[in-house]
Amino acid sequence: MIRLVFLLLGAKALKPAWKVLIIAGVAWMLIGIAILFDLSDGKLFLLLDTFAIFLIVEGLIELTAAFSVGVRQHWIDAFRGFASLVAAFLVFNVPWDGNIGAAIVFGFAFLVDGLFRIATAFVVHSSRWRVGIVAGLIEVCLAVAILMSWPIPHLLTVPFCFALLLLTSGYAIVRMALPLRELPEGGSVTALPLYAARNWQGGVTRPVIPPDEDVWSSADELLNVYVWTAAGAIGSPERRVLIDRYVAAVDKNGVISTGHAALEMPPDLYVSHYPADDIDHNPDDFRALLRAGHENDVAGRFNPSLEWEAANWCMPDQKVTFRRFKPEALRRFWAAYSEDNTYNLTARNCSTTVIQALDAALEGSSYTGHIWRDLFKLLTNPQFWLLRLVRGRAEAMTWTPGLVLDYSRLLLAVVENNQGRWRRKLRQALQARRSFAHQDERAEAAARQP
Repeated sequence: MIRLVFLLLGAKALKPAWKVLIIAGVAWMLIGIAILFDLSDGKLFLLLDTFAIFLIVEGLIELTAAFSVGVRQHWIDAFRGFASLVAAFLVFNVPWDGNIGAAIVFGFAFLVDGLFRIATAFVVHSSRWRVGIVAGLIEVCLAVAILMSWPIPHLLTVPFCFALLLLTSGYAIVRMALPLRELPEGGSVTALPLYAARNWQGGVTRPVIPPDEDVWSSADELLNVYVWTAAGAIGSPERRVLIDRYVAAVDKNGVISTGHAALEMPPDLYVSHYPADDIDHNPDDFRALLRAGHENDVAGRFNPSLEWEAANWCMPDQKVTFRRFKPEALRRFWAAYSEDNTYNLTARNCSTTVIQALDAALEGSSYTGHIWRDLFKLLTNPQFWLLRLVRGRAEAMTWTPGLVLDYSRLLLAVVENNQGRWRRKLRQALQARRSFAHQDERAEAAARQP
């Protein structure tokens, strides 16, 4: 979460405040420790209840907007609203139920995430696979402790998890803020050690951008993310809902397609990393190919344009367009990255390349000149937390075209549609409702005419 916050606010906003960030991180950890030593005093419940009220408002607005414009077409908004209400119920302190619901949800969440981390570490076997296994085992132990109601009773599950969040996030703030003081002017936060170690960024030089070239895009400049989903890239896939969406699709002949992702800044920059010779995705060898070690490195190529890819394969079935980005930062990143064409199906593939290009182009995109207000807007935006969830899963495993698509859509909502979120959503829903009403009236009037 902290790495994502640093990325969206950018080095320009954070470097001058590195001392404040260290103090805040230490204070964060001290508060977390204090809560752990005094969980039962009840003082924290007031803060959590306030957060629950915020979730209720968010959920009601999402549901109102979804039902106003038609829940069938906007079922994702309705689901998000319902999820916010469920989260509010779990967070809100209701003494009569002993908080058993929150204990079950948090317990199973830790259990599933821990098992996922352990399985991913064994399958992908990245350079940090041992750290992944240890982290997964810790989560499994926490899950057992929460579900067994020992040593933490169910009633204190939410404050306990909140204290753990403060401890881990405070520690991450300190670890990220300390190297900030040595970051050169115009440097990128993605050059910080903790960020590079957790985001497939190691070994890529982060160019320094002079202040006079560190500017945002003009009105006529666009940044397009193209995704060929795994199922959309082959003719007749055998449907496997989540596998098709996020990992790979298999056609009737048993051929595996992992899809593809690319990024374009018209008219002259195209980011598309592909193996020089197609990798044989035979199901018998596919597990071995997933290992991120250098034994699976192959020669790669950088495809020249969308038109070339479409002519040699097919057009992408998904597209996400950004209008706020830094063209020069993207150009300099791509000049440095494209010096090495090495391709690895897990560690250096088309999707990891697109994400790193997005990081370079959109660093600082949530910073408007008021760091603490911008930070508050980020942390109170539910879509930011979904964004963090998608990024966390991808960094634990690897980036795939399906995850790139989800991440890009959420990122667009966070960095370009975060101003006046509640007010705008209700206004758009009411406008759509009026438009539908006028269409119905015109249709009825036309039907009455002889």
